Amino acid sequence: MVRVVVRCAAWVALALTAGLLTHAAPADAAVPFVAVGHSPTQGTPVPGGYLTADLGTWTSPPESYDFQWLRDGAPIPGATSQDYLVQVADIGHQLAPDVHGHAGADVAEFVGTAMTVRKIGSALTLDVRRVHPRPDKARLVWMAISFMSTERPWGTDGGSVTAFKKRRGVLKPLGSTVVTRGAAFVRLPWKRAPHRRTKVLVCFQGSDVVDVSCSPADVVRRQR
Repeated sequence: MVRVVVRCAAWVALALTAGLLTHAAPADAAVPFVAVGHSPTQGTPVPGGYLTADLGTWTSPPESYDFQWLRDGAPIPGATSQDYLVQVADIGHQLAPDVHGHAGADVAEFVGTAMTVRKIGSALTLDVRRVHPRPDKARLVWMAISFMSTERPWGTDGGSVTAFKKRRGVLKPLGSTVVTRGAAFVRLPWKRAPHRRTKVLVCFQGSDVVDVSCSPADVVRRQR
């Protein structure tokens, strides 16, 4: 009898070593509640734009969520919604959502994709015109009209636009004005109008929230 027991024990040990026998997990074993993935943070990271935190993918659906937006890894006071309105103070910093999921007594979290905040991008177009100052005057007044478009219509009015003439790669200012309702009108007397064939462009000097930009150069011919 003793020999049979010893042989059985030896067989079991051999089977376990060979992997023929395994310990079956209980059928009702709980799967840990964790986040297994997420999509990128949505939105345009410029002042006045909104960023939206992704809700992520979990081992089981969360019952509720908590959000905390981070600036360079530090919590932003009061920024506890899924959407975040980007501030001027965020320029040059990284923003990311810290998302907490709740399932009963279980809590799990993940930090979403960080986005670096930049200034609002702008683009200028140039329209060169010539107009008669008075009907009795034969000479024309040269006018450069610049139209500005930005990613967001916010913070552009009041910025300065300067017209330049470009010669041999060097820019010489011709006149400046301010942006009003997305347009800037640079008016110059005829004596300061470009001579012959001159390349002209306009540049926005930038602001606290809008980046610097210039229009493509346009060739202007002075006519008498």
